[in-house]
Amino acid sequence: MTKEREAASDVQLSEDLSHVTELPQGKDFCEWIGGPVMGESDGHMFLLGAGAWRTGGGRKGKWRVDDSLMGQNMFMMVPNDQWGSKRDNDFIANRLDPTEWAENNIRIVQKPGEVSWEPGNRQYISRPPYWEMKGEQQGVECNLTLGGLGKASRVWGLYSDLAKTGKAGYHQCCWAEGTITVKGKTYALENGYGIHEMMTFSETYDHTKAMREPYYYIGGMSKSTQIFILSMPAGGLGYGHAYVNGKEISFGLGEIVVDELDWWTDPQTLMRVPGRWHVNMNSDEGIADLNMVAGGRIFYCFITRRGHTTRYGNLVKTNGRIFLPGGQIVLIRDMLTYLEWGRLTMTLDGGTP
Repeated sequence: MTKEREAASDVQLSEDLSHVTELPQGKDFCEWIGGPVMGESDGHMFLLGAGAWRTGGGRKGKWRVDDSLMGQNMFMMVPNDQWGSKRDNDFIANRLDPTEWAENNIRIVQKPGEVSWEPGNRQYISRPPYWEMKGEQQGVECNLTLGGLGKASRVWGLYSDLAKTGKAGYHQCCWAEGTITVKGKTYALENGYGIHEMMTFSETYDHTKAMREPYYYIGGMSKSTQIFILSMPAGGLGYGHAYVNGKEISFGLGEIVVDELDWWTDPQTLMRVPGRWHVNMNSDEGIADLNMVAGGRIFYCFITRRGHTTRYGNLVKTNGRIFLPGGQIVLIRDMLTYLEWGRLTMTLDGGTP
């Protein structure tokens, strides 16, 4: 692992272990480790979304499996001049169906100073403040290192409270470097950034309920500024922050507004999806006023007993301003951003006895 490059994080290795045994036994559970990585190479912008889902709780539960470790993979590369409108770009992705991974062994390997989640041929290695993504899925091979850019935001709560609240987790903004190999060609990532996440939920979390209304997950990063937004109206969740030169500005429920300015009908799904946005976050700590335009899209779905959700990942450029107390204004110019939009698209139960 490359350790010469400076990295900083307050994440503890213990947070990246599996926490299933801390939840009620015989009940549904869900864990996720991974996140999106963005960057440039060979005249293109790149997006890799990769990680591992651990789901279970019983074959009659929402995940329809006793225990499975499922790998997620999504990849696209968009020409630098393809911005301003959506189009039917190529991408690689997989649907998420826990039953398809139920026969695989649960490989979560702990060694001194590290833990590795290993679905299929991928490894997601944690050594805070560094993380690695290695291995191949669907012909996409990655060899990436991420390094923390500061403190993590514990959006879902502390792991010390997991047994009481049934939810815990964080997201960590990172720089990213390394290579991605697709169709025999290797691309070295430049100006790379990513988000490393870890989260755990008990049976209390059901995304078919939380996504009955469209949700947004947005992360944009540059060397001096990072933004993160999680807006899930049906789940009663609104969380945002902006890091500007080491200072954190926080936004809560009712302080985040995302307006869709342009829509596009995807010829592959015939879904009408947004392609241009205006985002305003306003709190006592500051204001963020942002315009976002997509350059490429990817989609995937998550299948459960109660239906499935369809989710669109967008590679986006962000421009705008952040207003700080005291009158300081920070300009945002062409910040590379990952924006995910999705909703519940089918509500039928599986119907098995």
